[in-house]
Amino acid sequence: MNCFVCAKIKEDFEVWTNKIVIGATYDSVFQDHEIIRQLHDKSVICHDCMKKIIADVDAKR
Repeated sequence: MNCFVCAKIKEDFEVWTNKIVIGATYDSVFQDHEIIRQLHDKSVICHDCMKKIIADVDAKR
């Protein structure tokens, strides 16, 4: 699996899938982030990139 953001090959335990990302939060600001909106059903994001997205969302609040 390759990360949707950084394209590095990731192991199963290091990734977030689109369904988990959206299901894990009801925060509309997070769901409206540009990268999250571009995810496809089978896209994955590595944990490091997810932390960067969360920090970006938090910084905009």
